[in-house]
Amino acid sequence: MGISGTAPGLGRDADRGTYSVLGWPAVCFHSFHRAELPRRLEGGLGERVAWDVAGKAPFALCMPDGSAYSYVEDRGEVRIVPGVSADAELVVELESGAWQDYLYELRTSHGLLESNSVRFLRGEFADWDAWEPAIRCMYSGTPIYRPQTLDLRDLADRPLDLHREFTNADEPDEMAHFLRSTGYLVVRRVFAPDRVEELAGEVDRIRGLSRDGERGSLWAEDDDGRRSPYRLTYLGMRSPRIAALADDPTVRMLCGLAGQDVVAVTDRDSGQIAVLNERRTTSGPVSIPNLPWHKDCALGGCPITCPRVHVGIRLDAVTQESAQLYALAGSWGTVAHDRFTRQEWDALPVVGITTQPGDVTVHMGCGLHAGPATTGAPFRRTLYVQFDNPRIFDVTNEYETYDQTIPGCGRGTRNLLAMSSR
Repeated sequence: MGISGTAPGLGRDADRGTYSVLGWPAVCFHSFHRAELPRRLEGGLGERVAWDVAGKAPFALCMPDGSAYSYVEDRGEVRIVPGVSADAELVVELESGAWQDYLYELRTSHGLLESNSVRFLRGEFADWDAWEPAIRCMYSGTPIYRPQTLDLRDLADRPLDLHREFTNADEPDEMAHFLRSTGYLVVRRVFAPDRVEELAGEVDRIRGLSRDGERGSLWAEDDDGRRSPYRLTYLGMRSPRIAALADDPTVRMLCGLAGQDVVAVTDRDSGQIAVLNERRTTSGPVSIPNLPWHKDCALGGCPITCPRVHVGIRLDAVTQESAQLYALAGSWGTVAHDRFTRQEWDALPVVGITTQPGDVTVHMGCGLHAGPATTGAPFRRTLYVQFDNPRIFDVTNEYETYDQTIPGCGRGTRNLLAMSSR
């Protein structure tokens, strides 16, 4: 859940997350822009992206040898123009290998920045979001999230109640339809109090053994200078009871509602995770643990890690005051902007998920979600059982996330967790 938890080894220079090591075919930069991409645009892709970049200044992509192409929106059409357009506000330079990874979605713009693989010849990183969803749609065919035309409906063809909650007594078909439509699901009173107490005890035991800087926990500092863990990772490697959740019939049933080909991860991609909030009440943001709007594949690797399905077991009450999970309805399985004005956010289908101990949430990792700062109750624990695309085992080693296979990841100019105030 959230951005993959990584220990201090994040910057180690593995390169298994590259197109060349994966054995994916190289694509000619010139042929792609002169023939393949124009063919796609003329074949109907242009209509799927032009609306999103209407009125936006061109974007130009360059190679170190000076070759370049501009992506231009002109009267409802997207054209690819050789060279750097004079009115391009963003001009980026990538090495050939980095561009190939971008083409294959092994690295996003965030991943290119974090791996120090991009030069800004004109403009800055914040300008990239204007074109990023359209570019990724042109490259992969993944649709752009378009909330203005979002029309989510239930099985009876009625408008979907985005705040609906379920219980185990509800029809599985209805729960599955809701999850696959919105990207999240809330199921009440799944685990009995004694089971919640047992799992909370395991989380507390492991938290007590955790040390700042060691593998298995991520720490941050509050306004008073007090450091505490905000995430425990690979819990199943230290607790047979937590590891067994991956095969728990109820957990499996809830994961299965997503209808995705996924496998449990215990020894990689952070494994089973506990998200902790030990923060005192604060009126402002508290450094790292406050997750901005993001997708789990924010740095890249969506074809390797996604779909991801997270089954979250609430061990404490989670409310707006205690950093509840927020989801952007219908955004999973799409490419989406992650920078919006306050006015734009107010018009989006943002859903805050309030839960009690024993409740369970299911959410798709490639849907936009967030965990804002705490403003009230200072303590809560949530245990996540994670299921990934089986390809994760082909690329990562034990105790490794996909992000750690991106060459040089962590060497960029800023950290995704503090990238903006969105």
